Amino acid sequence: MQGLLDGTDMVTMLAGAVSGAVAGYTYYPATYDADLRLAATGAVALGGVFLFTTVADAVLAPLRRRFTQADVAEMRAAAEARVAEVRGVAVPSGLSEALDQVAAASEDDAAHRAAQAAYCIDLSNQLLSNPGRWRGYTTGEATYYLAPGTVLHYSREETERGTPEHRYTLLTADDPTPVPVTNVRDIFDDLTLRVRKTEVLDETVPSMV
Repeated sequence: MQGLLDGTDMVTMLAGAVSGAVAGYTYYPATYDADLRLAATGAVALGGVFLFTTVADAVLAPLRRRFTQADVAEMRAAAEARVAEVRGVAVPSGLSEALDQVAAASEDDAAHRAAQAAYCIDLSNQLLSNPGRWRGYTTGEATYYLAPGTVLHYSREETERGTPEHRYTLLTADDPTPVPVTNVRDIFDDLTLRVRKTEVLDETVPSMV
């Protein structure tokens, strides 16, 4: 479309030049010197070009802006597609594939948010801050496998003031009640208690040997 506008500019300039030349040559007094008449005709032709292009620019200005915006949007979309391909994310061919990509991104986002906010309960920056250990979900929640039957659950809610509040709770297979976690020490105490219970249970179970 830009090529069509450029072609219109060229036609406008030619039309202005021809119209100016014809008008100048026709209406200029024939009694004047031929060289002077040709010079005046050229000046009128240039004036015609200027007049025609000015009018054409005023008429075509809205179209130019619209097509320029469309070209910019098209170039941006093409650039984003190239970046996505470089990153290994293929451009979706349909709505279903796009939904799958967004779902995967949502899960990955939840895992990273859980790891990023883990400093609230673990300042060591060693264990819970690893996003690879978190399993994210499209709901925005995430879980961290700690031990058989025990996971750390992450959720994000907003307070009455609209500020985000990160919540971590322990979920166990033998107790459906979530246990709030405010410090990594809480996890240590819970796992320690479970180890002791397991040891006591092992001691009370009679040996089969």
